[in-house]
Amino acid sequence: MRNSFPNLQKLWPYMKRYRKRTFTALFSMAVSSGATGAFLVYIKKLLEPIINTGDLSDLIRTAMQFIGIGVLMAVAGFFSTFLSNHVGQKMLTDLRQDLFDHLQRLSLSYFETRRTGELMSRMTNDLNNVQRVVLLVTLNVLASPLTLIIVLVQMFIWSWQLTLLACLGVPTIGLLIARAGRKAREYANRVQERMAELSDLLQERIVGIRIIQCFTREDFESERFLRTNRQSLKEIMRGVRIQAGLVSAVDLIAVASIVLVLCIGGAQSMKGQIETSTLLTFLAAINIAVAQAKKMSNVFVVLQQTEASVARLFQVLETEPDVRDLPGAVDCPEAEGRLDFEGVGFAYLADQPVLQNISFIIQPGETVALVGPSGSGKTTISNLIPRLYDPTSGRVCLDGRDLREIRLRSLRQHIGIVPQEAFLFAGTLRDNIAYGRLGAEEEEVIAAAEQANAHGFIANMPAGYDTDVGERGLTLSGGQRQRIAIARAILRDPKILILDEATSSLDAESESLVQEALEKLMEGRTTLVIAHRLSTIKNADRILVIDRGAIVEEGRHADLLRGDGLYHRLYETQTTGELTDNDAPAPQTFA
Repeated sequence: MRNSFPNLQKLWPYMKRYRKRTFTALFSMAVSSGATGAFLVYIKKLLEPIINTGDLSDLIRTAMQFIGIGVLMAVAGFFSTFLSNHVGQKMLTDLRQDLFDHLQRLSLSYFETRRTGELMSRMTNDLNNVQRVVLLVTLNVLASPLTLIIVLVQMFIWSWQLTLLACLGVPTIGLLIARAGRKAREYANRVQERMAELSDLLQERIVGIRIIQCFTREDFESERFLRTNRQSLKEIMRGVRIQAGLVSAVDLIAVASIVLVLCIGGAQSMKGQIETSTLLTFLAAINIAVAQAKKMSNVFVVLQQTEASVARLFQVLETEPDVRDLPGAVDCPEAEGRLDFEGVGFAYLADQPVLQNISFIIQPGETVALVGPSGSGKTTISNLIPRLYDPTSGRVCLDGRDLREIRLRSLRQHIGIVPQEAFLFAGTLRDNIAYGRLGAEEEEVIAAAEQANAHGFIANMPAGYDTDVGERGLTLSGGQRQRIAIARAILRDPKILILDEATSSLDAESESLVQEALEKLMEGRTTLVIAHRLSTIKNADRILVIDRGAIVEEGRHADLLRGDGLYHRLYETQTTGELTDNDAPAPQTFA
């Protein structure tokens, strides 16, 4: 087992949490298996008065004892089935929770380099496979082998010669199981890869349904999905063929064994060397033994198939976050809000630097805007503040302390973010605002909404703050979503605020309301603004112009305009007619 199933062994700690229930289930299985042996003995005792003596009272007495054995088997079977299922389901619940909790702790880089559909497949398809094997194994891990041993011992007591004859096919069955298991694992790997592709295709197409329909690509996407779907079916059926072939082979060998035993045993019975009741019971025992052998072979094949799924799950669980609390990291219950970037460099790939020797200071309560062409490194700078990434060189400090010396949870409690595209969770407007500070009172939620210019449109909705926003808040307009995101940040009351230009895709009226809300939010807070529009940065205390990962200019709006640098050129691009309305993109903007 240790060499054959290295990944399945990793499930053992989950089972150990429920030792008492597990041992009770195993004890019930042992009782049930022992009762099976007694069941065979009483079958023989029932047959003896029928075949030999014709004693009706003996038959009735044995039948009553037989019923007692049946009741014992039923009770033991109930407890073994219930408890093993209970343990299996608890294990899976724990594993699912551990996976979710671990995913929450993984760094942003992990999610940016993996497909969403693949991760969803691991949380669904792979977990379902593990569920199947956990329930199957917990039900059969002891019952089938123990029942088989008890039956074989009883058969050996009755006739060791016939028992050896019945076991002639066992080596062949063992070889077939081993070969089928190897093939099953190979095909299971392919099936899970295909299922991940299907999940990824489905997730991406649901998100992109608007584009699919507008470009009339429904047939194209259906054909694309069909190809992957058929490939998945092909791999699944290969695995099914292996299992079906194995079951048929075991049945064939079992029939051959029964015929052989019947012929030899029948000849012995005719000569009086074995009782007829013993021979008939022996044949019944063979059927029970074959049934247990088939269960064990099925378990082995399923274990092989599930090995791949367990490996995929533990690949996630064993992935360490790139950004994590360092030994000796401390809490930071209070913060003034001073940010220092000291010679910061960063690269997503080792040979492709994104930031180079970035140094600047943001004083408490100061607003600094980052301006530059797309891809210049503005968003990367903002991602270093909440430690979504760590610098590859230099350091970022909060109030003079390296961010890596502060516990992540403590650091992020001081930071509020309003992204360019506000993300809302499925639920009510109240839930989404209160996400900024869980447990906030109703009055605090309403006050935050009022400051964010959101209370007006919320009050006009039939359900008010109990209005369901739908998936990702798509039942709201862009401006409404942004104001909810701002209300969420207001309720959080952070010392440091990061704004990824929340007005860049809004119409003039919505932009005005959001801009007013942002100004209220920025009051008294250290604010870093990733600027896409001129209106946002005119009133910034300082502007940093970023180009190719370096600061090329720094100053206030008026001072930078007097120069002839990149900022001046970007300003002219936006104001000389190349950008004619709020919805038309400029060839080169502050983004």
